[in-house]
Amino acid sequence: MAKKKIKKVLIIGSNSFSAGSLINFLISKNFKVFGISRSKLNSEKFNAFKLSGKKFFFKKMDINKDCKKIIKYINKIKPNYILNYASQSMVGESWDDPIDWYQTNSLSMIKLYYAISKLKFKLRLIHISTPEVYGNLSKITFENNIYKPTTPYAASRVTADHFLNLLYSQKKINYSSVRASNVYGEYQRLYRIVPKTIFSILKNKKINLHGGGISKRNFIHIDDVSSATFKVMTSGKSGECYHISGNSMISIRSLVKKICKKMNYNFKSLVKFSNERKGKDKTYILSSKKIQTQLKWKQKITLDKGLARCIEWLKKNVNSFNNKDLEYKHKK
Repeated sequence: MAKKKIKKVLIIGSNSFSAGSLINFLISKNFKVFGISRSKLNSEKFNAFKLSGKKFFFKKMDINKDCKKIIKYINKIKPNYILNYASQSMVGESWDDPIDWYQTNSLSMIKLYYAISKLKFKLRLIHISTPEVYGNLSKITFENNIYKPTTPYAASRVTADHFLNLLYSQKKINYSSVRASNVYGEYQRLYRIVPKTIFSILKNKKINLHGGGISKRNFIHIDDVSSATFKVMTSGKSGECYHISGNSMISIRSLVKKICKKMNYNFKSLVKFSNERKGKDKTYILSSKKIQTQLKWKQKITLDKGLARCIEWLKKNVNSFNNKDLEYKHKK
């Protein structure tokens, strides 16, 4: 009996939080996984798959500078799937240097996707998009909602989404896209709200709540996002977008209060308030009905269970972190 051929996956932007979790998930499913990122491998404290001790093939390349090298590498390894997590993220900071955000999220992405569309072998592409493209939402939103970006970050991401749709309409690419709501979980960078709150409590430090923390979000654990992304990768329809979200909304203020309660810490001792950041969307509510009905995906980790896991992880590793880990560093 012929041995089953192991399928290959290339992750672009493999150092991101979401990509790291998916790499672990794919390795557990016996995929051969390759990664590309503009920076070297993450330190172990932010790297779930490295801690697992499982094999992973990594190349340091930058989509802004190394598009030809990336395409050459793709031709060499011939992956069955490519998942692209690469982007210049951080919504508020995009106002400081919008050209840099457009360079990565629009121009370099168009160049990369156009080159992928001209490859001579078949593969499937998964584009990691963002709900920020919809802007501020007052009601539940489905995948066909119109784009109303309110920040340079969101507008730059819209460009890549449109270009992929154009390539698909010309039958030049097999792709699906995903948009996840607010992702959290173990190994997330400390400048994100969940680990930042927990770390600040453990270190008796203050955190800043922009706009009083009234913005409402839907938080979903990274393990659920990885299982959903895998479903889209293997079973999603070409040309379709899928939302990945949880079942309930919560304000940032209420989220921080919930963490304080779990850790027996006084909310007023933890927070200070400031004005809302420019262009910050107050609410976005994603429907995940499509992925649930078409691909039979279900959320498994409740917010309470996920937060408990994050608290336990940070308690165990608190001495591995320092105050610099709380700061976002913009990379050009």
